Amino acid sequence: MTEVQASKSTRAPAGKTAGSRLFVLEVSDGQILAVNPDGSDKKVLVTGCRIPDGLVIDREAGHIYWTNMGVPNLNDGSIERVDLDGGNRRTIIPEGGTHTPKQLHLDKRNGKLYWSDREGMRVMRANLDGTQIETLVDTSKGE
Repeated sequence: MTEVQASKSTRAPAGKTAGSRLFVLEVSDGQILAVNPDGSDKKVLVTGCRIPDGLVIDREAGHIYWTNMGVPNLNDGSIERVDLDGGNRRTIIPEGGTHTPKQLHLDKRNGKLYWSDREGMRVMRANLDGTQIETLVDTSKGE
């Protein structure tokens, strides 16, 4: 496990699970899990992730976003999204749209995702649907 994000809500969007769940990235198996805070009711939500690293929950919209680092020397990182129940998996930033994305931040008010790109030596952002990919800081070329 590399990162855990707790999500608590008294109501959820139609068709989504209400209540408290911990969402966990399991790097070794390339999975995203959901568990109760006491560790019970473990469910595998997503499989086949390529070195998942960053995770953020948009409880209001019912989405989980995560980064896939990929293989550092291949420039094949990506960002994906699923519903809280693991359905409707969608690629937001395709492989190669970012090098090795790691930490992820949701700016809900402005409709943006921000992430750091380790090997790309950048800070980037895009709209929640993956459009308008921007590089905000690029230190790969020196000062």
